[in-house]
Amino acid sequence: MKGTLDIVGSNLIDGIADKPRKNCSLRVRDGRIVALWEGSQVPAEAAGPADRVISASGKTVMPGLIDAHCHISYGEGRTAEEVDVYGGAEWAAVRAVWNCDKVLRAGVTSFCDPGSTWLVAVTARDAIASGMYPGPRIFAAGRHIVGDGGFADYFPTWLGMPASAEGVLCQTREEMVREVRQQVKNRIDLVKISGDSQAQERLDHAGPCLSDYEMQAIVSTAHGLGRKTTIHARYANTVVAAVQAGVDWVIHASYMRTEDIGLVRDAQTPICPTFTFTANIVEWGKEVGVDPNYIEVKKRELDALANIHRRGHEAGIPMLAGSEAGFSVTPYGEWHTRELELMVDLIGMSPMAAIKSATSRNAQAFGWTGDVGTLAPGARADILIVDGDPLADIGMLADSRKISTILHDGDEVDRAKPIAERRRMAHERGFNVSTTRLGRTETRRRKP
Repeated sequence: MKGTLDIVGSNLIDGIADKPRKNCSLRVRDGRIVALWEGSQVPAEAAGPADRVISASGKTVMPGLIDAHCHISYGEGRTAEEVDVYGGAEWAAVRAVWNCDKVLRAGVTSFCDPGSTWLVAVTARDAIASGMYPGPRIFAAGRHIVGDGGFADYFPTWLGMPASAEGVLCQTREEMVREVRQQVKNRIDLVKISGDSQAQERLDHAGPCLSDYEMQAIVSTAHGLGRKTTIHARYANTVVAAVQAGVDWVIHASYMRTEDIGLVRDAQTPICPTFTFTANIVEWGKEVGVDPNYIEVKKRELDALANIHRRGHEAGIPMLAGSEAGFSVTPYGEWHTRELELMVDLIGMSPMAAIKSATSRNAQAFGWTGDVGTLAPGARADILIVDGDPLADIGMLADSRKISTILHDGDEVDRAKPIAERRRMAHERGFNVSTTRLGRTETRRRKP
């Protein structure tokens, strides 16, 4: 927004302090916050009338949300084939920028895509940053780097890994290093490792699909080229190897052992549990055709996630909030804030701590501290104005009617015109079949 905007008289959550600020106001100039003040003592930086004033009396002003786990290329697919094969790069990219608008309208002003088919996340990031389409700012990864028999090595050996797949199969350390360099050349922000091995699903003592030497080579190459790293790691031995290799944050850590908590805490390696994806499969997977046996697997995983991350949070492990939006059980724009609810309900986080996980803590993990995730002078004006107090009811952030205003870089997000429902095309999965859409409704908002 060009010019100045004042938001006055709110309870303000700045993403930094542990308590809200009362009767607080702020001024935005040319898309950034230039001043905050309490009461009537207006600082010199906010002297003179603003071009526009929003009264936020009785409301809460807070940073725009950051989702640390949103796969914008996946298109709400139900199977690996839908995500990895059907549609093509061009279709996936157009679909992605269209879905980005839904994410932004949910109050998510930034997100990380930790693993993309093709280079769709990079394409969506640049299309939005250039002003071509509305959407959040994106911290974009490329394809997961995986070894033989790893989590993302879905397809039979005789078929090989399609060029369209979310994973890229690398069989030697040299191939892994070369893949990192090529991804950096193609402008990724983040290198994603697919760490778990399929053997770990059956054998507790099994290790990750990569050796320590290979994992360390990926991490050191990425860091040397100025990029962050993350890893898919549900199993304990993968978590330990990742932390020792210097990965910037771990995704899931569902079966981390109690004795590993100290290692992770001492390294201050954040964990992004993504409770939402697992909980949604448990509760509503049947609606989108999830195999009942897999639902039982996810029930056990959800129990494990809640148990270990309650202990990890109490011990001081940093937690990142990520929904894993992009699958049929986590459609875009519907479930991004459920992660905050589950952090409160399952692991005992305070609502303020959960909000900080979805704002300043995520920003810190991405290297964006001071730019987004906080309301402070110099920060981008990514701001939510909420009708009510999310510290009293964290679930209210899921109700778009309670978010009266969304500002992204100081510009108000236009939500007046509904996003039209699109038709699912036959080429997206190779045959024409109707799909059940799992949307968020008031009847599904419940406390565990």
